Amino acid sequence: MYKPKKEIKSREAKKLFQILIRELELDDNLSDRTIMITDNIVLLEQLKQQHLDDIKNRGVVELFINGSQQIYRQNKSVDAIIKIIEHQRKLQAELKLTPASDRKVSGALDPEGQKGDEFDRY
Repeated sequence: MYKPKKEIKSREAKKLFQILIRELELDDNLSDRTIMITDNIVLLEQLKQQHLDDIKNRGVVELFINGSQQIYRQNKSVDAIIKIIEHQRKLQAELKLTPASDRKVSGALDPEGQKGDEFDRY
């Protein structure tokens, strides 16, 4: 049984780790390299949860006071979450765990293993 790194404290991140390990076992794709990528995805998930907590506490916009100036600005956690999600998606694609990389989907697109249509084969 594989366990997440000791730095992982978030319940959501631990749950994601178990889901990813299960999927990798199903695909017979569990190795030191894929576990390392999984650890990175889970660490990103923990960071994402921390940013979500920050947004819950401070909101999407925050009042910024600089001397006599007072303005509302976007909470930087919003941009950070978007970047984290993009990075997680790239790592999931490396593990072939995105819908586009799913072997079932690619098999449905080309069920008989043929490449293209009659024009392509010509």
